[in-house]
Amino acid sequence: MLLQLTASAYFDFLQQFASLARDPIGYGFGVPRGDGRPILLIPGFTAGDWSLGTLARWLGRIGYKPYLSGIDLNVGCPRRKVELVGWRVEKIARETGQRVTIIGHSLGGVLGRAIAASNPAAVREVIALGSPIRNGWTGVHDQMRPTLEAIQSFWQTFSSAPENCGTMECSCGIAEAVFAPTPPRCRFSAIYTRRDEVVQWEACIDDKASSYEVPGLHVSLIVNREVFRLLATILAGAEVEHAAA
Repeated sequence: MLLQLTASAYFDFLQQFASLARDPIGYGFGVPRGDGRPILLIPGFTAGDWSLGTLARWLGRIGYKPYLSGIDLNVGCPRRKVELVGWRVEKIARETGQRVTIIGHSLGGVLGRAIAASNPAAVREVIALGSPIRNGWTGVHDQMRPTLEAIQSFWQTFSSAPENCGTMECSCGIAEAVFAPTPPRCRFSAIYTRRDEVVQWEACIDDKASSYEVPGLHVSLIVNREVFRLLATILAGAEVEHAAA
């Protein structure tokens, strides 16, 4: 079952990337232009900044200033990552004189919300792509959870982290940070797919925020042309037609 899901995700990624490459949107045409504001990208679990290269280049092409998180491999203590990337967000805000927009894929969106809650003065907006912002690990599909937990456990074997590190049960307080409400001056938007093979799509929706559905699978959200179209519209503050409650 897991092998089948992996194969499906791989082929969907290739299809979505090819569609993006054929669409004028992929080259920055037909979408609202950016205003030069800083945007920080945070990768998903087991991924790194390398996974967001296409999105970063596209954001620069349409008029924004993209920044990468500094994460090479997103495994390990999420509390530590919230602190480290939070410091980076504060530095970008100081250097640019502007509050930072955060776009996070999967776990990256969860971390983005926690960073916004911890650094409200430095964060303007968080956009989560396929992120289980409602219930963390329990928002992952049952067939995927053992694999993800095994990866986290493998990391713990070679570190001095406590037994529950990386989970919502950890004593570091990551659960409080993750589930803290979005600050009043910070807008939150969620983009999700009902075909998500990793995360239960219901876990991606915040009843108090804007949620948008797209076709495709979880992994390919970072190269999905419909996601790119939505991002350009959301970032421009324009009205999005197919919002979902």
